[in-house]
Amino acid sequence: MAETETETQPPRISRKVQKSMTAFETAEGVGARVKRSVGTPGMWNPSPFLILDWATVERGAGFPTHPHRGMSTLTWVLDGTMQHEDFLGNKGVLSTGDAQWMTAGRGIVHSEMPLFPDDGPDSATSLQLWIDLPAAKKMVKPSYQDRKAASMGRAAWDRGSVTVVVGEVCGATGPIKPTGAEGMVFADFSLERAGSEAWAAIEAGHTAIVYVLAGTVKIGDTTLEAHNAAILSSGEGETGVLLTKPSGRKPSRIVLIAGKPLDQPVVQQGPFVVTSREAAAQAVKDFTSGRNGFEKAPGWVSEIGKTARAGSGRKRRD
Repeated sequence: MAETETETQPPRISRKVQKSMTAFETAEGVGARVKRSVGTPGMWNPSPFLILDWATVERGAGFPTHPHRGMSTLTWVLDGTMQHEDFLGNKGVLSTGDAQWMTAGRGIVHSEMPLFPDDGPDSATSLQLWIDLPAAKKMVKPSYQDRKAASMGRAAWDRGSVTVVVGEVCGATGPIKPTGAEGMVFADFSLERAGSEAWAAIEAGHTAIVYVLAGTVKIGDTTLEAHNAAILSSGEGETGVLLTKPSGRKPSRIVLIAGKPLDQPVVQQGPFVVTSREAAAQAVKDFTSGRNGFEKAPGWVSEIGKTARAGSGRKRRD
């Protein structure tokens, strides 16, 4: 099992599954379908997290030109290649195992589209998490952190391993420093065989979410399957979560997400996440009029977004 217990560590008392659901498929972008869990009525805004989407995007589909304000996104590429560009001239390519943290802050207009190298797959699969920004940081300057697979934190033990994108888990530290979400964790566990276990410490009071990418995992008395998401309890004395692979020959893959809740209202109007209705109306006005962070928005159209086939799906990722 991960993290060998010592006298200096607190006792291992695992959190339990408080609420779970199966991610359901919905249309997004142009021609794209995503499986959404966080951000649905059954799992609405477990602060600081807003949306969690698993997406497989094929040729001709994607997420062309669309805006954001007041939040950050974390994109974790599971398979294939994604490319992005924005109205500030930033461009980049993310391949399997790469990750990107984008802080939208006061305003960003960008595009996220699959890229198909000659020797690559015919689709791109990713997991994207939306994270609320503290009120004091909602109007910060937009920024990016693109990190390659080789830079991820890693730890391994008998019949298990973890890749850490954000935070510290099992003694490994992820390369991304989460703007406005200090203390956050995003880690991808692999449990190889029935009976494999992993223990991950979780800070008291932090929201914790588990998403099963493949196989099954048992937490306490609850068994979760692929594309199940769960919010974990946060009871007194609970110090982390014990993940166990109950059965099956194929590896189970589980993402653990944790972060400190924000003590603030959440008003979400499409891609704009603010703290009041007045601020939401102002965000729309700023975007349409090209002000307060959206000066370069009028008339800007992403070049890579032009590969999306018009007429299917919605016009923005919201």
